[in-house]
Amino acid sequence: SEHAPARGPKGWSIPATARRVLALLEGLDWRVARIADVGAGRGAFSHLLAEHLRALGHGDVGERLFPCDRCPESFEVEGLTCAKVDATGRLPFADGSLDAAVSIEVIEHVEDPCGFMRELARIVRPGAPVIVTTPNVLSMASRWRTYLNGFPELFDPLPFSGGDARVLSGHIHPISPYYLAHTALRAGLVQPSLHGDRTKHSSAALAVVFSPALYLGSSLLRLRLARKAPQV
Repeated sequence: SEHAPARGPKGWSIPATARRVLALLEGLDWRVARIADVGAGRGAFSHLLAEHLRALGHGDVGERLFPCDRCPESFEVEGLTCAKVDATGRLPFADGSLDAAVSIEVIEHVEDPCGFMRELARIVRPGAPVIVTTPNVLSMASRWRTYLNGFPELFDPLPFSGGDARVLSGHIHPISPYYLAHTALRAGLVQPSLHGDRTKHSSAALAVVFSPALYLGSSLLRLRLARKAPQV
């Protein structure tokens, strides 16, 4: 009989992000691939990936998927064990032991984004993909919100103490696409590439309205860099 996908846990990120990440992993050899889901949360992506493996005829998901989280008690996927990440942030995996590492909507929650990226680079074998997602603070809707009140989209004022690091109050480090790629290079990763998971109609409309200003600003930046920092 054909495998019927089970209903998975609801994630804290939007489903389109998980689906895009899964598509980016399609180059893996699914017969042997070992994948870490870092910051797995409730397990929405682990569930999606487990169902994908089962659909391909690979039922040994417990030997292939390795979720971990600071709060493993939140994990809800049967048949998988979520390892705990300790307070130092060191991931519970040996050097070069995995064929891919995925971290969905986590890097904006951590105190040391560069150290976190180095940990992701440490646990994968040479040449393995590392996929990190984060809210796009350079979307036009986010830029407009920042202009109006000083806070990017999905990043609000934080309490001085308390708050649940797994949800909105834990967004402590907005990071733009440029600096995300820069952090990856500093961590020893190579050939960073940027991908979106969807097009927001509000941002697209604002981009059209502000396109002359965007073009002017980009041109002025390039001229200044060419004059003062040509190596950049």
